[in-house]
Amino acid sequence: MKLLFIGINPSKAFQKTVVSHGFSCVISEKFVSSEKKQNYEMVVVSLKQVKDLKQLETIRKKFPVSWICAVIHKTDLDDPAFYSALIENEFKNTVWLADSWESTFWFSYQQMLESQSLTKRSKNLETELSKVKAKTVALSESSNKLLEKFKKDVDLAENIQRVLRPRSSPQIPGISLSVKFIPSLGGGGDYYDIFEFGDKKRFGVLLADSKSHGMAAALLSVLLKLRLEEMKDRFPDSKSFVRHVNNEIRSVYNKNETTMSLLYGILDRASLTFQFTSAGDLHPILWRRGNVEPISQIKNPEIGGVEHFEFREQTIKMLPGDLMVLYTLGLEAPIKKRSMSGEERIVELLKSRGNSPEPLSMQNELMGLIDEYTSKKKLKDDVTLIQLAVDERAMYVAKAEGD
Repeated sequence: MKLLFIGINPSKAFQKTVVSHGFSCVISEKFVSSEKKQNYEMVVVSLKQVKDLKQLETIRKKFPVSWICAVIHKTDLDDPAFYSALIENEFKNTVWLADSWESTFWFSYQQMLESQSLTKRSKNLETELSKVKAKTVALSESSNKLLEKFKKDVDLAENIQRVLRPRSSPQIPGISLSVKFIPSLGGGGDYYDIFEFGDKKRFGVLLADSKSHGMAAALLSVLLKLRLEEMKDRFPDSKSFVRHVNNEIRSVYNKNETTMSLLYGILDRASLTFQFTSAGDLHPILWRRGNVEPISQIKNPEIGGVEHFEFREQTIKMLPGDLMVLYTLGLEAPIKKRSMSGEERIVELLKSRGNSPEPLSMQNELMGLIDEYTSKKKLKDDVTLIQLAVDERAMYVAKAEGD
């Protein structure tokens, strides 16, 4: 550490002590502003008159990072002008009395070290703060770009899904069909289609609920739609179609997190059978004469989760007056009631309507519950509801066509 003494001559004992601690001392009778600039950690200046105080401004500029210490004589404080100027001077790190400054030097030295440490820490904090601000600005810009991209993707996804959704449902003799689709904000992952086979007796019913939203859901919908149009007459049963779709999606989206629940069934209006394969969490509810008809739950993995899986199918023999309800998981949140699940709530509503609920009436009540929910919250997922009600005279229609 370098010490500069201006107008003051430290004692030999003091000089010997500070030198023994690794300090170097430079003693000057007066301040010379033209002197070559040196780096001093501490500058000790003797002040006797008001004009000496004026030199402090020059000394500050000459040694901007140095700790400036003023040494004054106690008798000089009797001069009102000097005392007032000393008090008013804004810059003084330390003021010592001439007869005791050497003994208090070490206290001021510790004060200087603490001040330097705080200054350094403050500068480091300012540097870190500057970096954080820069990162925050960069993150904000990046977030805005991602948000803008997401909005564009959502708009595109919604447009694609809007084009892909069926314009109308087919007329199925002997079957009352009711379909309702409610999109969520942000482009949910629902897709459905109901189509007629070439034999005019069988109808395909497809319902899909993707966990991925936005473009992923739209792309999956596109893939499903293309395969459906190309292959609906190529597969004699539901499981072979589901297996093929699973393999196609796995070939494009080979990550396990890109999955969807899918239910595909073939309704034969002549035999009143519904042969279906459920991949994931979509299962039908069959209402028969005032009660839920049990349907064994065959557990198949979601589409896209497992490669080359042999999906298992089920067959429901429907009767006149039966109502089958199919729905996606987006219906769960709006209609669940306290500890009741969405399925339990649907069953509760069915019971309130007797043996043969009318699909449109059931749909209207469910939509009322959704409207009540969306008045307070936003839908986070698409809602799709499909109801198939077998007419009471459907058995006679089936017999007539079989003759």
